[in-house]
Amino acid sequence: MVEPSLLNNRPLQRVAAVVVGIFVVTTSLAGCRINFKDNHVPEFGGVVVRVVDGDTFIAEVDGKEKTVDLLNVLSPVGGDDAECLGDQATENLKTMLPEGKKVRLEYDDDMPPKRRNNKAAAFSAGNFVNADVAKAGFAVAEKQSPNNPYYDRVLEAQDAAQENGKGLFDGSNKCTIAATVEPAMERMKSVSKAPPSSVESAEDMIDDLKSVVKDGQSAKDSLTGMKVTEGTAQAVVYASEKARWEKEISGTVSAAKKRLGEVEGVHTKLVAKKKAEEKKKKEEAKLAAEREAAERAAAERAAEARAAQERAKAAQKARADAEKSKAAEKSKAAEKSKAAQKKAEEKKSKAAEEKKQAEQKKKEEAKKKEKKEERHGRDHDGGGKNKKP
Repeated sequence: MVEPSLLNNRPLQRVAAVVVGIFVVTTSLAGCRINFKDNHVPEFGGVVVRVVDGDTFIAEVDGKEKTVDLLNVLSPVGGDDAECLGDQATENLKTMLPEGKKVRLEYDDDMPPKRRNNKAAAFSAGNFVNADVAKAGFAVAEKQSPNNPYYDRVLEAQDAAQENGKGLFDGSNKCTIAATVEPAMERMKSVSKAPPSSVESAEDMIDDLKSVVKDGQSAKDSLTGMKVTEGTAQAVVYASEKARWEKEISGTVSAAKKRLGEVEGVHTKLVAKKKAEEKKKKEEAKLAAEREAAERAAAERAAEARAAQERAKAAQKARADAEKSKAAEKSKAAEKSKAAQKKAEEKKSKAAEEKKQAEQKKKEEAKKKEKKEERHGRDHDGGGKNKKP
């Protein structure tokens, strides 16, 4: 006899029901594999026919097309009114489940009967598709039944996507919530942590930090006032990440304000230092100019003194030369005068000599004449007695 406690055991009841109906199930699912595992998850095999969107595809199971929604997965919707990354999510699932790809489907037996046949976990070539679409950032984890057997695995994959900045968590995708937040935080990272070394670098850093504060506050306001459609992947991301993003933004803004205060303090000191250096340079330049002017004046005075000395020497030399020339002229004149005097004396002497000689000659001639006349007289008187033959 079976104990009442065992009869009230739900798993055992289901096992019994399965045992009773095993032949019926085997007949109705010919060509498909069925396993009954813990948590009452039946397993089926199928082939992908086509992908509908980021978390839905059509599979052929037991010769019939069956719509499969990935269990515990919510992806953005594509199409005409596509949600953020909806079309990309569809393409992502198409890449993972191309037409003709074999899949293994596991269903949650705790799902309501109307949804049980559509919601499934899909495995293909050893990969858990439900988790893979979340890991790629094109879906999020969603609780869809009391049991939710795959929620934790999908959530773990979603966390990996968030950590790696994939898909809905990628700030480079402008439609994502991350795009509202991350630029301000990234800009803060780009600001140098080293203290500024000049007034100019400090002013540039101050401008950057002010922009970080402004952008961070703007991002916080945008995040607070953001409107997302309930029941969408974007809404799940917003609900799960809003508090963390607000904390990161507040931390970034606070850090930027603190850094701004520090840099402004350094800037004040650098400005004072620069002014002191400029003042010192001006004073040094003034002193240098004064020294240069003094040296130039001294050089000019020295040059003037040398010029005056040269002029004095030249004047002295000129006077000496003049005196020498004058003395030479005087000496020359004296010599000339002396020569002239000598010549005059010589001429006078010569004239006197010539006169003397002339007088002498004249005397001699007179004497000769007198003698001649005497002879002539004697001859005349003597009748020629003394006349020579």
